[in-house]
Amino acid sequence: MKRFIRSLVLILLLLAAAGGAFWYFQSRRASTAAGASSNFTQVVDVQRGNLSSSISVVGELDAINSADLAFERMSGTTKLLSLDVKAGNTVKAGQALATIDPTPYQQALDQANSDLQAAEQKLADLKTPVTALDIAQADLAIAQAEFQGQQAQDDLDTLLNPDITQLKANVADAQSALAQAQSSLVSAQNDTAAADQLAKLRDTEATASAEHARLAAETYSDSYYQDRLQVAFNKMMNAVDARVTAETQQQVNLLKAQMQVRKAKQTLADAQKALADAQAGANASASAALNLAKAQLAVKDAEVALASAQDARAKLDEGTDAVTLAAAQADVDKKRLAVSDAEAALAGTRLTTPFDGTILNTNVAVGDVIAANTNILTLANLSQLQVLASIDETTIRRISEGQAAEITFDALPGQTLRGQVGPVPLQGALQGGVMVYEVPISLTGADKLPLLVGMTANVKIAVGQAENALLVPAMALQKVNGMYQVLVPNSLDPKGQPEAVPVEVGLSDGAYTQITKGLNEGDKVVVEITNSQSNNNFRIGGGGIGGMLLGGR
Repeated sequence: MKRFIRSLVLILLLLAAAGGAFWYFQSRRASTAAGASSNFTQVVDVQRGNLSSSISVVGELDAINSADLAFERMSGTTKLLSLDVKAGNTVKAGQALATIDPTPYQQALDQANSDLQAAEQKLADLKTPVTALDIAQADLAIAQAEFQGQQAQDDLDTLLNPDITQLKANVADAQSALAQAQSSLVSAQNDTAAADQLAKLRDTEATASAEHARLAAETYSDSYYQDRLQVAFNKMMNAVDARVTAETQQQVNLLKAQMQVRKAKQTLADAQKALADAQAGANASASAALNLAKAQLAVKDAEVALASAQDARAKLDEGTDAVTLAAAQADVDKKRLAVSDAEAALAGTRLTTPFDGTILNTNVAVGDVIAANTNILTLANLSQLQVLASIDETTIRRISEGQAAEITFDALPGQTLRGQVGPVPLQGALQGGVMVYEVPISLTGADKLPLLVGMTANVKIAVGQAENALLVPAMALQKVNGMYQVLVPNSLDPKGQPEAVPVEVGLSDGAYTQITKGLNEGDKVVVEITNSQSNNNFRIGGGGIGGMLLGGR
């Protein structure tokens, strides 16, 4: 809408200029009709003087620092929960302006934090060194898997080899093995050496714990005391690890002995049952196939369990590989980024002021459904204003950064402000079939004036200045075949027809034009206006609104 208004004002000015030209042309035609022989001729001197050229354009008052604010980090649509400002309010940077419901964003942040904690714990576990207790527990798992595997294999062998003689021998061997296993179990249960070692380890642990507790109860804070306390703590923890390891090893040994007894008992029972079944012809029964299938499955399960236990034990020896660690670290980094995004999204449920300014307008009301691209309000810093001048593509080449400008406002008649052209944009916008560039122009002396954003500004830009230049009246110029010329008195016959002299021109302010080549100071030129030349002279001398730079210079 603002661009449309600027384009309309520009078109009206051009139409006004064209109307003036039409009026002038019609008046000249009327004068010609009154007397076909009317003309005017004057000889003037080529003089030196100063000349300045300017361009008058239309612009719009704008705030240098302005923003359309929206809830940019929200997802989907939601209702506006609150709007704490209205048009005309002044606000400070960081002030809350509006809010949406933060509940789903808080839930997303909680979930992101939970995921991050899990990933960090996994990474910490991978980095934790293997202890003697971890190894003992892994060895125990292997022993259990071996025992189960052996038992399953024995059961399968018994079913597959029902040899009576051998079964009888198996019964005898099982009886002997049971006796030996029971003897080993008694030895393990009454292992005084292991008990003595465990007792010593417990005493060591108690002593270390007492020493640590004694030092911890002291109130010293110097570094020496802290070192002693740390050493005591390390001794206590080493003693705990040694005691737990010994207890675990003792349990492993006892469990192995118990498993041997159980294995021996089961072996004996199985041998006896197998012998009884074989003697009774049980292998020919209907349940034989089912028993065989169960035994084979038990062997396979035991093999899988043993392989898993052995693999876990091997991994303890090898430690965590670099690829696994890198993957775990990458997962932690990813979860941290997710937390940061969730925190930013939660903070984005409060729309805050990015800078000090004034609310120009609000576009929604509380309860309205909005999306991430919904413009909630417009904010501007009215203490720093500028003019955006609309300059068409035929004129933009004459505009450069740093040129001086005079600005007036229709709303403030009689007030003239100074300004300076800012950076000239490289890209324009098509308005009414004309490419128009919005050029920023600074504004000086507007601090105490009642100016409002959007006011129409009239801008006069000084595009060129020539000092001590050769000047002739603009009406003395004629354009023939695209080249400029002037008429000079006839050097041989002062009353004869003037002679044409080609010239090159520079700046023009509409009344006078700079001559850069073809004339010298003191030369005389003829200003001749006839009825047939009126229209041409108007085009040459007019120079456009506020003057023109002729000859493309």
